[in-house]
Amino acid sequence: MIVRLATQEDLTGIIEIDRLSFANPWDREFLEKMAKTIFLVFGQHELYGFLIAGCRNRNGSASLLKIAVHPEHRRKGIATNLINKLVEMLRDRQIAHLEVIVLETCEPAIWLYKKFGFKVVSTIPQASHNDDLWVMKRELT
Repeated sequence: MIVRLATQEDLTGIIEIDRLSFANPWDREFLEKMAKTIFLVFGQHELYGFLIAGCRNRNGSASLLKIAVHPEHRRKGIATNLINKLVEMLRDRQIAHLEVIVLETCEPAIWLYKKFGFKVVSTIPQASHNDDLWVMKRELT
């Protein structure tokens, strides 16, 4: 298995994993636009997971926008491999901070981010439902 940059040919598999992983998956057009950011996939011929991140070089920070692993391949280290590769790429670009926004009740994601040294730095209250969003941040330098 390898972590590599996504290609246009990966889009069908990415859409499927996104649909299986989230109640409100991103549409194809939006995912195609996101391909201009850091877009990593795990797998050689068959995709097992993906990660999307964006950099803001002006302030030396990046955001992990979405990460998902196919339900049949979860708990095998795929998300860990994707985040490790992202951190490596960001350090090469001399990015100092990585942040992610996560629903406070999404315990598997929070556990994963804490494993990588992310800490909750603020909360975004949500008027539409009871679950707030947490802004989590990790220093990369």
